[in-house]
Amino acid sequence: MKIDAYRSEIATEALDRAARPTPPVGKRDANAATTPATGDEVRLSSDARLMQTVMQSAQQSLNIRQDVVERMRAALANGQVGNDPHALADAMLDRLIATSSQKQP
Repeated sequence: MKIDAYRSEIATEALDRAARPTPPVGKRDANAATTPATGDEVRLSSDARLMQTVMQSAQQSLNIRQDVVERMRAALANGQVGNDPHALADAMLDRLIATSSQKQP
């Protein structure tokens, strides 16, 4: 095989072939080379659909207590919290334990 370095149309032929849309696998027929694809298709796995449903449910049920957020921002700005990360972590764990023990019968 001889490679002709002076054929500039080789690069454009390859680009033309790459730019043509191809039909999805399984839908190719004898006219596939002349028939453009109608559009792309995305199929999600069952795990991905479940994750999408969970994420949508979590976003819809997200309860943000704006009063608590504002109070904590003010406390942080005043230096009342955030000075001792270990104390903050202990307080958060204590609150979590107290809340979870209240929910159990």
